[in-house]
Amino acid sequence: MSPYQDKPSTSTHVSTLPSGTSGKGVKGHHRRTSSLWIPPSRPTFYNPGESIRQKAEDGGKALKKLVPPFMRRFMGEKRERGETRIVIPNNEKNPPARFDHPSRQYADNRISTTKYSILTFLPKNLFEQLHRAANIYFIFIVILNMIIEAFGRYISMLPIAFVLLVTAVKDAFEDYHRYKSDMKINHQTCRVWDSSQGRYRKMEWKNILVGDFVHLSHDEIIPADILLLKSSDKSGICYVETSNLDGESNLKQRQVARAMGKYHSLTCEMPYSPDEFKYRIMVEAPCTDVYKLDGHLESPDGFPPIARDLSILGKDNVLLRGCAVRNTDFVEGIVLYAGCETKAMLNNSGPRYKRSQLEKMTNCDIMWCVLILLALCTTGAILSGVWLASFESPLQVPFLTYPKNSTPPSTPSKPTDLTSTPNPAYEAFINFWSYIIVLQVMIPISLYVSIEIIKLGQVYFLSQDIQLYYEKVDKRIQCRALNIPEELGQIEFVMSDKTGTLTENEMIFRRCCVMGKDFGGQSIVPIDGKTRETRGRVGRHSKDRGLEILLATTIKAFDVSSPLYSFFVALSICNTVVVNAKPHEDTLDSFGDIIVEEKDEEERVEREEKEELERERQQGAYHNVQFSVKEEIEDEKNSSSPNDSGVHPDMIELSDMSGSDEKEKEKKKEEEKKEEKKEKKGILAAHSRHSLISLARLQRFKDVTQGPFRRIMDKRASTTTLPEIPPPVSFYDSESPDELALVEAAKEYGVRLMRRHFDEVTIHMRPSGQYIKYKILHILPFDADRKRMSVIVRETFNQSRLILFTKGADATVLPVLSQEWSESEDGTKTINKAQEHLSEYAREGLRTLCICRRYLDEDDYIKWKGMHEEAELDPHHKENLLRESYERMERELELIGVTAIEDKLQDGVPETIEHLRRAGIHVWVLTGDKIETAVNIAYSSKLFSQSMHLLNLSSTGVTVVSDLLDLHLARLNSVAEVTAEGSFGLVLNAASLEYCVVPENIDRFCELLKKCESVLCCRATPLQKASLVRLTKENLKAKVLAIGDGANDVSMIQGADVGVGLSGQEGMQAVMASDFALARFRFLSRLLLVHGHWCYHRLALVILYFFYKNAMFVLCIFWYQIFNGFSSQVPIDPIYLMVYNFLFTSLPSLLFGYLEQDGSSDVLLSNPVLYDHGIRGKKYRWYSFWLNMLDALWQSAAVYFVAHFTFIDAECDMWTFGILLCTQLLFVNSLHLAFLVQLWTIPMVVSIVGSIALFFFFALLYNLLVTPEWAVKDTPSLIAERAVIDVRFWLVVLLSSILALLPRFIFSVTRNSLFPSRLIMAKMEEKSRARLKSSTSQRP
Repeated sequence: MSPYQDKPSTSTHVSTLPSGTSGKGVKGHHRRTSSLWIPPSRPTFYNPGESIRQKAEDGGKALKKLVPPFMRRFMGEKRERGETRIVIPNNEKNPPARFDHPSRQYADNRISTTKYSILTFLPKNLFEQLHRAANIYFIFIVILNMIIEAFGRYISMLPIAFVLLVTAVKDAFEDYHRYKSDMKINHQTCRVWDSSQGRYRKMEWKNILVGDFVHLSHDEIIPADILLLKSSDKSGICYVETSNLDGESNLKQRQVARAMGKYHSLTCEMPYSPDEFKYRIMVEAPCTDVYKLDGHLESPDGFPPIARDLSILGKDNVLLRGCAVRNTDFVEGIVLYAGCETKAMLNNSGPRYKRSQLEKMTNCDIMWCVLILLALCTTGAILSGVWLASFESPLQVPFLTYPKNSTPPSTPSKPTDLTSTPNPAYEAFINFWSYIIVLQVMIPISLYVSIEIIKLGQVYFLSQDIQLYYEKVDKRIQCRALNIPEELGQIEFVMSDKTGTLTENEMIFRRCCVMGKDFGGQSIVPIDGKTRETRGRVGRHSKDRGLEILLATTIKAFDVSSPLYSFFVALSICNTVVVNAKPHEDTLDSFGDIIVEEKDEEERVEREEKEELERERQQGAYHNVQFSVKEEIEDEKNSSSPNDSGVHPDMIELSDMSGSDEKEKEKKKEEEKKEEKKEKKGILAAHSRHSLISLARLQRFKDVTQGPFRRIMDKRASTTTLPEIPPPVSFYDSESPDELALVEAAKEYGVRLMRRHFDEVTIHMRPSGQYIKYKILHILPFDADRKRMSVIVRETFNQSRLILFTKGADATVLPVLSQEWSESEDGTKTINKAQEHLSEYAREGLRTLCICRRYLDEDDYIKWKGMHEEAELDPHHKENLLRESYERMERELELIGVTAIEDKLQDGVPETIEHLRRAGIHVWVLTGDKIETAVNIAYSSKLFSQSMHLLNLSSTGVTVVSDLLDLHLARLNSVAEVTAEGSFGLVLNAASLEYCVVPENIDRFCELLKKCESVLCCRATPLQKASLVRLTKENLKAKVLAIGDGANDVSMIQGADVGVGLSGQEGMQAVMASDFALARFRFLSRLLLVHGHWCYHRLALVILYFFYKNAMFVLCIFWYQIFNGFSSQVPIDPIYLMVYNFLFTSLPSLLFGYLEQDGSSDVLLSNPVLYDHGIRGKKYRWYSFWLNMLDALWQSAAVYFVAHFTFIDAECDMWTFGILLCTQLLFVNSLHLAFLVQLWTIPMVVSIVGSIALFFFFALLYNLLVTPEWAVKDTPSLIAERAVIDVRFWLVVLLSSILALLPRFIFSVTRNSLFPSRLIMAKMEEKSRARLKSSTSQRP
């Protein structure tokens, strides 16, 4: 069948074609009414009017962006009035053109995350770059030079033009990637209702309008914010994954609008079509709150009003853009918000910007450069005025230039008659600004651009590290913040979450306590690397054989009041686990056509064979039903076959029933071969061990299903419902790994969650073969304040009792237990035993949950239900009222058991924490677990060592905490007096935190934190985690790295100097909020100790090198002023002055920032103590800048005066002298950088040699080509060609290079020989081991 052929269908959600139109042979996509619809193949000719109209609108929007916001109202910009939006459905039989539709007043679904357009790029980018003070300064220099003309007008524009161009290219490149991403999203397709044809058709996302009806299939991304109207689930629910929106990979349940309930009836479902939706939708204006939606439905004029309770719309009725449809065949809805007005786009604020400590120090040193520049300019200006004032006559001033309209007197009447001569003060003022232009190189304009380029290169090489790649999940490190890689080398505190960060977050049900008894044994959920989707197919071990037998006995006795029975029922149903038994299939294809035929005949035959064998399997499994003797005799009488028997099928002797005829045997063998082929195609018959067909096949008796016994079963099937056979595989999806582990554990013990509907849940009792149903009345979801979750159910058997099942942390569950039950003998015994086992489980590092129940009185429940419904409908205080409602229900509980779940440590966690501690990094673990559980994990992860002294801070009250702080500090000081090797760890209860940070305690608390190597904070909430991060940054003045994997870690990650997210089981929100994303915690040691060390080392030296290089260049020019009357004249050609930094010396410094390594990765990892170079800031201290200034002062003096005294009495013009100075500077700068290089690579060597070669090539070519005809001021005339053939030129370069670098050479050799650093010692040891290993391997 052609996918575009409309055929008759009985589908309940697709309308028929308009009257008068034959459905036969209609190819809907070729009957095009708009160029917006996507046909199977685009026709040659179509009406382009709407596309042109759309492009005109886009152009108008681009022009409006150039206009200030307050003026856009005069350009006809449409604004949404008030706080309510009216959505009118686009389901008219004769709809208007899309560009004339009333919904065009709202934004369409086109998105744009770019910062620029072709029209706005140039002005907007320049405007953004002018926000940088350095750029404004150099533009001021250009304007000043145009006034004074110290250089050529256009030559002075080269540096700033280069910087602006490079930055603009970088910004354009980044924005182009955003543009491509936008185009990819805008051109995605989905199925939109076309009311003119009464069908869904394919359309691009960008053309969707508010009011359109959209059809989405399983796993399809939601294109806009949509009100859910139809779901394939008869309960009217669907599930969405919101990882693209809020980072959470767990599933969220959504419900169709209440008014659409008539289309989702389990008993009498009405057919649905978008044409039947006639309501107007009143919703709030677009906002950023993804957890809120206020709205209601209104009936149009002429229709009966809708009931208030059916008209209310909430957040559970909306599917948000960017989410994915899960566990649902298909959904349909109407668009409420589109494009830039969706909640996803409104919350897209772009990347955050962080400034590193090194960048802050650089800005401070740039201010010192400004002050040095001002000092040099002032000095030069004053001395130029003094020099001019020393001449009595203007004719005595060498090379004095007069203004155009003034002439010097030929013979002044008096020596003091200088009325026509320049004023020295005025000349000094002019020279001050000339010096600003000449010495502008003191401010390293290229430094900012170079730093950005270096950081980009560092991030690229970091992301390419194969050692940070996790092959199991195919994930590498993600660098989401491009401006703080050097911060990785200065981390002093690491604050980590525990669950999912240090542990696998793959929960294993280990032990439990029921009726005061402890049960435990083998693992239920093995760590086998299986994904969540394949767990259901993995064999399970029985956890505890005694518990399994006890439970089986209880189930067979149907003792539903037993705590053991309720315990496992609660494990199965008190959760939000979603059950799937088969893959999801939609009834529409991608173009909106109904799928009514199989793709080919082979698939159809295979499907029919599978269905037939499934029926035979179910009928064969019917042997569990006890046949009465009377029915068997009746069937036997009615049978005409001689082989009929009234024996129970379990007792049939198949070998006696085989035929004697050889032909029959051969025929049966052929049939057996066919059956085996069918089994190979994936038939599920082999999964039922009671299948009569399987048993017959084993005994070579096929016709047992074709004789009288087959007729017996057929007859029974016609009058009695066959018992449902549980599918061999159930696919579970859960909101958390804890819930999944509990459901899996209950399944292993024989209480299997089979299916879950909106108001009903079914479980299968394996020991009795029964199916038990519970009506779900209410689900009280988990939240961080209550730390528990509950479900209210009604039994469908026995007395139809109302039961509340609750699970949660012991700290929040035990206080709400029934006092009457707690004081009873059984209650007291159960609680005491449970507390003992809770402590025992915690010492073993297991995660614990308490399981409770409560039998509800009918009247109390009805009263609570009324108050709860009022809270749900309250438009203003809904959240608070619901929280109070939960608290009223979750009380008077009865404890029925305790679960213990193991969350194993990730591979390499102990080694990583040990490495970090040896590096001098304080490691803190902030967790919500109990103290006993957390301490056990701390020891196993080597956060605490056996030799470490533990300090406990778990009290409450300001005075008590104050006394504890004094006691702990006294103990720390006493141990420090005895030995310097004593180490301390602090166990902090989050309940004590608020008393530690009061004004009278905070100083001592911070002192205690700083002296402890490791800190373990238990029972911490997300806000308390963030407060500890902020406390460390502000009070301890230290660099903090926070690492976590869940949504509860986001505030901590965002508040830290460096945030690291782990892509674990709890979603991607931590990754989305982080600066760097890792797949495993063990990668953190390499990230910090290797890449962090390298990035800090490289960038610190590069910044200091830039300051040194520019200062040396400026000081050489300043030395020259001594011998030319401080006239601000420079000997170096202006073109060299402008391009020296970014053309001749930039590439080596950039490669140094990319490739330099002061130690190999093996050396740095085997010697973590080397990381303290960054913690202590040894590479860039406050005095490092001044040491480099002194070095630049000496080297500039050596360069200048060697050249000066060599040519002092020789015939050497100013420009030849300038070429010599420029060559000396290039050689000395290059050799200075070579002194810094410790890892020589081919690119590094080529860059240094190539820069020198490029200088000579440029100089020779420039001097050769530029002639006086070019109208260039002070045209060079083969200056470079004549200079390089003079032997003195090369001798001066050689001598000045040696003399300039000699002090640095002597200092380095002396320090490394007499006082070698730990890094040098480690590298020497590494070389010694390598030589020893090599010599050992060469021995025979």
